[in-house]
Amino acid sequence: MSTTSIPPLPEAEALNAATENWRRLVETELKGASFEKKLVTRTFEGVALRPLYTRAATAERTAHFEALGRAPGVPPFLRGSRTAGARWEVAQEIAAATAEEFNLRLRADLMAGQDCAVLINRSPARPDGLNLAGPGELAHALAGVELSVLPVHLDAGAVVGPLGRALLDYATERGVTGERLGGSLTADPCAAWVAGGGLPGGWDAALDALASWTETAAKAAPALRTIGVDARLWADAGGTAVHELACALASTADYLRGLGARGAALAVSVPRLRVTFAAGPQFLMETAKFRAWRPLLARLVVALGGDAALAGCAAVHAVTAGWNKSRLDPHVNLLRVTTEAFAAALGGVDSLHVAPYDAVFGATDGDGMARRIARNVHALLAEEFGATFPIDPTGGSWCIESLTDELARAAWKQFQDFERQGGFAAALRAGAPQALVAAAAKEKADAVGARRYGLVGVNVFPKPREVTLPGRVAPPPGVGEGATEEPIVAVRAFRAAAGFERLRDAAAAAAAAGSAPKAFLAKIGPVSQHKARADFVTGFLLPGGFELAAKQAFATAEEAAAAAAAGGAPIAVLCSSDETYPELVPAFASALRAARPGVIIALAGLPAETTVRDAYTAAGVDLFIHLRAPVEETLVNLFKKIGVLS
Repeated sequence: MSTTSIPPLPEAEALNAATENWRRLVETELKGASFEKKLVTRTFEGVALRPLYTRAATAERTAHFEALGRAPGVPPFLRGSRTAGARWEVAQEIAAATAEEFNLRLRADLMAGQDCAVLINRSPARPDGLNLAGPGELAHALAGVELSVLPVHLDAGAVVGPLGRALLDYATERGVTGERLGGSLTADPCAAWVAGGGLPGGWDAALDALASWTETAAKAAPALRTIGVDARLWADAGGTAVHELACALASTADYLRGLGARGAALAVSVPRLRVTFAAGPQFLMETAKFRAWRPLLARLVVALGGDAALAGCAAVHAVTAGWNKSRLDPHVNLLRVTTEAFAAALGGVDSLHVAPYDAVFGATDGDGMARRIARNVHALLAEEFGATFPIDPTGGSWCIESLTDELARAAWKQFQDFERQGGFAAALRAGAPQALVAAAAKEKADAVGARRYGLVGVNVFPKPREVTLPGRVAPPPGVGEGATEEPIVAVRAFRAAAGFERLRDAAAAAAAAGSAPKAFLAKIGPVSQHKARADFVTGFLLPGGFELAAKQAFATAEEAAAAAAAGGAPIAVLCSSDETYPELVPAFASALRAARPGVIIALAGLPAETTVRDAYTAAGVDLFIHLRAPVEETLVNLFKKIGVLS
């Protein structure tokens, strides 16, 4: 396809006039509400998601628009690296305690849709991996697997070490030549360094080992990828799509330069890249992120003096994100991973892991149901949704194309900042990427804690009295033994639901001990007067695991206070209207305090005037529950006051 086959842009004046006319009609329907606040969504990347995209969205993005006119499989690979709609590899990781257990599960899963073997060597970055360095462990894990037809992907950690030789020797024992080995056996010193806070042997030694293994594999097993770049580490630590892309690009640049200095040409090293990204919850942004990667890689390769076509040889792997998953109402994780996997599929990944819904507990179910459902997501996307039918499913979408270009520009700018610091290794020593991601994690945590960002089953639509799944919580990544050289600030996995999980665990423990946290909703007046605020307070308190007494409404403040006192709940929330509060608040607080002096009195709503708030506080109100109140922080403080948390 040439650029001339794309219909020309309409005249700028006509396009702008049509867009302005549309906006005027929308603003009329909004009846005075702010267009920006109602219809424009700000992402964690700082990108404004607009309700309408037209060709004007790419009118000023000349290079991107020209690349859109090129066929798939052509540099800079904006439209993907494949010229045929081949399906991605079903690259499911398998949780297992031993190599033998892994082998049993792998062989069962290969008969049910899995089409490659994925092994993770235990390391600071992956404490849940197998100890494959032990004698015979690799052979036990791959027993009965036909290496000549099944790709094997093995994440070795910081250094391949003896694993490379073990795989080659095992293949020889099975009568499989190195030329027939497919998949990857990668080392990723950056990921191990960042996860562990130190790098045994140091950075230069790790690059020496990576260069040596790449040279060995290029001769002995030319189809085997050797260089890993695990960018999902940054996403699961709370980073944004821009951080993921920039860190992946910077890490890749350091590897390519480091290997080049050790004799590995770009023509050797670039095709041996396997880059891993997280597939996160923001569908449009995630699809754009995967599309942005290959043009960015092509630009980097050219900047390093190579041929842009090499970028199409690198592999892209995706793993559904971890930061937004929860132990609360865990089956909602099924919905999360499905949309995340769909974004990765539309973005053109080469392989994909869909996490089982119970993976957040640290181990998947013993009977395989969670693994089976996760595996079936691949089949649904490919065969039912038709994600592989078009070669470039989202190509030409003005929304996706605009976001792709915007993300790529922001990521390249951040990458240049790392370069000005002396490269990624130097930036890591200075703690710059870690600080960026820590700030992003705090922003996400604050948004979830205040319910500006909703997690179904966690801070919105919580499921009362849910029955949790059995399992264990995965151990946090830690510094590996001997990881004392090259000390840097480590990053840790972040889960936005953790704070609410702590609250619900505390509430469940208190309930089991016979003292469940309770709150009384004092609804006064007709339904139209109290319903909106009573519903808001219900949504505010339920994520903490409160049991609510809120079945009836009352005609007077005195009746409500008497019922609250008789109910015995340590917290009472007055729910009515601003117009009635001046009369109700003093009467309710006075009567309730007289009957139960230690009760916590809260008011649904926040008066705009400071003098009014002060008057209500003086009358006995301890707390205002309102739209801008930090939900998680407020619930923690309430739990501490009533003794549920220490």
